[in-house]
Parts: sequence; C-alpha cells; structure tokens
Amino acid sequence: MKSKYEKFVELLTSYCRRKGFPIQIEKSLQDSSEDVEHSVRFFSSKYHDLNSISMDEIAHNVVRKIHFADTTKEDESPASVDSFLIDSNGVWYFIEFKNQEIKKTKDDCVKKSYANVYWLLGILEELKKDGEFSFDALSSCSAEIPPFEFVKKNCRFILVVPDGENDLELNKIRDARKAKMRWPDLDWAKYMKKLESYIFNSAEVYNAKQFDNTFVRHFSYS
Repeated sequence: MKSKYEKFVELLTSYCRRKGFPIQIEKSLQDSSEDVEHSVRFFSSKYHDLNSISMDEIAHNVVRKIHFADTTKEDESPASVDSFLIDSNGVWYFIEFKNQEIKKTKDDCVKKSYANVYWLLGILEELKKDGEFSFDALSSCSAEIPPFEFVKKNCRFILVVPDGENDLELNKIRDARKAKMRWPDLDWAKYMKKLESYIFNSAEVYNAKQFDNTFVRHFSYS
C-alpha cells in the first residue's frame, strides 16, 4: 500500500507533466541541503538519506513557467523552502536548510514560508476542483477543512542550520525549554514565534546533527 507521501509525489508529478513540465520533483535531504553559492552540502545522515519533494524544483521549473512564462531569470521564481515530507501520521513538513547563522535566517524563512504555502495551496485547490485531491485523504485530518485552517493544524516548519557555529543559540533554545518556555527571549526567535502563530502548527530549529537524531532517525513514510 502506498504511503501518503508517495501518493502526494505521484499527484504533483502528474500535475507538472500535464502542465508541460515533466520534471523530477524528488531530491534527497542531503542534496537539498546544498549551499549552491559555496558548493557545499552541510547535512548528511547516518540513518537514512530520505527522499523529499524539492519545492525549489517545482517553484523554479513549473510555477514560474506557468505564471510568469516570459521570464528567463531564476530569481523571478516564487519563494520556496527546500524540502517537503509527509510522515506516517499524515503530518506535513516544510523544511529549510540555511548554511548560515540562525540570526541571519529571518527574512528568507519568513518569505519562503508564506510564499510556498500560498502557491502550493493554489496548486492543490486546482487539483481539488478536478476531483484529484482532498486534504483529509493525504493528511492526519479526519475531515476536509478550509486550506489555511489545514495548514495551521497539520503543517510544521523546520529550519536546519550547520553544526558548530550555531551551538550557542541552540543552547539558548534548550535552556528555554528547560524553563518551560517555548522560545528564548531573543530577537531572532520572534520570527519563529510568528511562524507558529500565523502559519504553521509548530516551528523548530535544529543543527544538522540534531535534525538527524531527532527527526530523520525516527521518520517513517508509512
């Protein structure tokens, strides 16, 4: 029996093909972590090199070409996170890899979160009208609910940063949790609070090692 993730891959692959853009939409998490500017992949797993949906591939090679057909510039694509997964419980994950300090990630993460949710829901609404998609069939929700309510209930955001240079900030998160606080009282943490408040069910930050041990190690498609 196919997992919800596999069904979602097939759904989006078919959509891209019908629109005239038959692309490969999956990438491993390791490849998704590539910092193209510096030619480095800062994440690799000792457990599983999971395949995920590359939202960048869809944004650049499908959405841009549908809605902005005359453009030839990659930077005119809609913003998108790096990876997307659906786990065995039907929870949706939007995952962003940033090869930089946490405090410098705000603008990109906020822009990518809002934009990616907006254009993905646009595709899903189109598929829903054609009778090919429903939120309850490919998620943990037991009934169909409005799209943005679905995102708030069922979608989670994860930011992954390199090991080492962010350890001090990550320790502040750990100390906040010990004090039964969701986030430390820091300027950069405010945007994560906002992502939880306005868009997602939750938002988390891990370094590469934490992401591997906490998320990848226990992740299951079905």
